[in-house]
Amino acid sequence: MSQYRVRTPEHRSRLSQALAQVMNETRLRQLEAEQQGLAALEYLIHAAQGHSGQSHHLRRLLLGLYNGYRWPFEMQRLRGLDVDLQEAALAVIQMATYSGHEIHTFVEDGDALLKCFWEIEEANDE
Repeated sequence: MSQYRVRTPEHRSRLSQALAQVMNETRLRQLEAEQQGLAALEYLIHAAQGHSGQSHHLRRLLLGLYNGYRWPFEMQRLRGLDVDLQEAALAVIQMATYSGHEIHTFVEDGDALLKCFWEIEEANDE
């Protein structure tokens, strides 16, 4: 008898099913993160347009998601937010992590909005 065995399609089928399940779970996580994150993003954008310390922290968060190399986000900034804003920030971070889309693409004229935040924060740094 030969030392080599022929694999049955069953092994490949189980592997394909497991892969399909992982892909489905990933897609469901992505959709859930987007669903929760969109309302939170709108809330953060509105608050970020203000003139408070919280607005400053939110602009930095959104800019960090937009261009983290230029605008690294210091995690202690989350402590400067009230509870509702913290929860919204975490939902937006999760959305940005799982969605596969850049954060500004979820917002009409998002690129222009974040460039406006960029200018405000750049002026604050001077």
